Amino acid sequence: MKNSQTLVEIACKQIKLMLLNDELVAGQKLRYQDIAKKLDMSQTPVNLALVRLENEGLVRWEANKGYSIPELNMEEARELYELRVLLEEFLAGKAAERITDSDLAELRKLLDVHRSVRGEVYCRERLWCDARIHLAIAQYSGHSNGAAYLHQLFDRIYLRYRPERLSIERLTEAEQQHEKLFKALAAHDVQGARESMRHHITVGQDRMLLGIQDKVEERRKVKLWG
Repeated sequence: MKNSQTLVEIACKQIKLMLLNDELVAGQKLRYQDIAKKLDMSQTPVNLALVRLENEGLVRWEANKGYSIPELNMEEARELYELRVLLEEFLAGKAAERITDSDLAELRKLLDVHRSVRGEVYCRERLWCDARIHLAIAQYSGHSNGAAYLHQLFDRIYLRYRPERLSIERLTEAEQQHEKLFKALAAHDVQGARESMRHHITVGQDRMLLGIQDKVEERRKVKLWG
């Protein structure tokens, strides 16, 4: 029989999976009763899971309103990306020092999967394929704490962002930047890997912030004309 701690962990993972699969989306209000019914478990572990996810920055609780999934705003996105650039530039350099032929073969497969996911809009599957590439590089760095922190950053960024707001140009753009990064890693070029990672993330940040700004502008127009 599963203990309460295990049930809370299961609920956390399932709620994150629901976010990943767009069953829950940013801006949506959450009722722990509905989630408990969907997960076929009691309300207590689900409620505790939401408390944990609030501490992780994935959900928000407000008095008289309950839980919701906060949309990623401009200020928070900038702060998270500032952390991401610093962390991933460091991890890319470490990975370039340590990466093996086996690691490179695995990374190549991840790049191929990422490239195969295409469409008329930038979908969440593509976003997650991108995250898997970056998390793999973090693992190759051998810096376990850095890899763990990066996973938390990705949860806060990718699970709360609406990927369809990204420009479709980002598809080809990201692929080209990944290739440059791969070549630097394969050559054990520490400085090249750091610079390629910084450029890749900085351009991605600009694309994401533009998508957020476009949404803010759309809402402003609706409010003016509503």
